Amino acid sequence: MSQPYEIELVASHGDDYLESLLATVMGLPKAEIWERLPENLKKPGGWRGQSFIEVARLLGYNCNRQFIRFDARTPWPCILRCQSPELKTRWWALAYANGAVYWPLHGATIWLDDFIRWYPQVQITSMLQIWIP
Repeated sequence: MSQPYEIELVASHGDDYLESLLATVMGLPKAEIWERLPENLKKPGGWRGQSFIEVARLLGYNCNRQFIRFDARTPWPCILRCQSPELKTRWWALAYANGAVYWPLHGATIWLDDFIRWYPQVQITSMLQIWIP
C-alpha cells in the first residue's frame, strides 16, 4: 500500500462548496478548479455523480470509472456519496482520507468513527477514489 496522501481541509464560503470539496481532495486552489470547470458545471444544479469523474480527469487526476462501494481502508483520498432520510432521494458529497471525513461546509474534520456515531441517520453509500497519475 502506498503512503497516505496528506489532506488539508478547504472550507466553503457560500456557493463554492464543490470547489472546496475538490480542493480538499486534490490540493488545488479553488480558483484554478473554477477556471477549468466546463460552463454547464458552473451553474447551480448541474452536478451529477459523473460530473466528479469528468472534472477529476479534466484536472489531470485519475479516478474510478464510477462511484464504488465505500472502503474505509482506501489508500487514496476520495469523495464520499452520502444519503440521509431528511434528504429523501438526494445525496451530498464529503471528502475522506486516512480515516477522517472532511466537511468543507462546516469547516470540520471528523474521524470516521465519530462521524458515524454523531450522524447515525447518514449513510455513506459509495466513494470515488482520486489519485495523481
